[in-house]
Amino acid sequence: MIELGPPAYTGRRRAGIGGQPRFVFAAVLVLLALVALLLRVMAGGGDRPEAQATIEPPGPVVPVEPGSAAAQTTAAAASPSAKASHSASPSSSPKPSSTPSASLQPPAPSASGSPSAAGTAATTVEAEAAANRRPSQMTVREVSSASGGRAVTGVGNNRVLTFTGVTAERPGEATVTVAYLSTEDRSCWLRTGRGNWQQVRFPASGGWDRVATVTLTVRLETGQNTIEAGNTTGRWCPDLDRITVAPR
Repeated sequence: MIELGPPAYTGRRRAGIGGQPRFVFAAVLVLLALVALLLRVMAGGGDRPEAQATIEPPGPVVPVEPGSAAAQTTAAAASPSAKASHSASPSSSPKPSSTPSASLQPPAPSASGSPSAAGTAATTVEAEAAANRRPSQMTVREVSSASGGRAVTGVGNNRVLTFTGVTAERPGEATVTVAYLSTEDRSCWLRTGRGNWQQVRFPASGGWDRVATVTLTVRLETGQNTIEAGNTTGRWCPDLDRITVAPR
């Protein structure tokens, strides 16, 4: 009897069965890779570049009034003071929202009292004095009613006028009288040396050629002192004529 080998198809079927697991394993790997890639995309991964940190500009040189929309406005390019004819009131500066009383009397001293700063008698410093520190955007204008016939305009909008030449022999309080000109109520921030800023209200003086004064109390330190006046972004101080510093 002639013995026949196994049918030819049996060998082929065995070969197919032996290769099928490798095919299934490769398919599972591909599927897992696709799922992993999909999860990375959904989770925000991948090669997407990260956002670069934004560098914030430096803060203003004077404090921003809380809740003031003017602190976020773009600075006006025009000078806030009156033109030569003094016929128009500036529109770039909103009405001040300060709360000091209209009389602007200096605050009462504490119960323990505060010594007066000793020095010379009353010292007057003109706003346009060459020794003052005045940014180039501020200008000196002619006004016959001002002391010395001139006043400084453009004070504020993140710029500070620094008065120098104030001397005290010992630390203590002093009275500062600020002469100014404005057709409308304005507010301005002032401070002595590196002390705290205080907001002062300047009622309308009656015209860009009329001088009025307000008085406040500051603290002086021994030796040379500076007195600064400025305002926040988009807000202007009145035109400044001079300050007079006297011991209390």
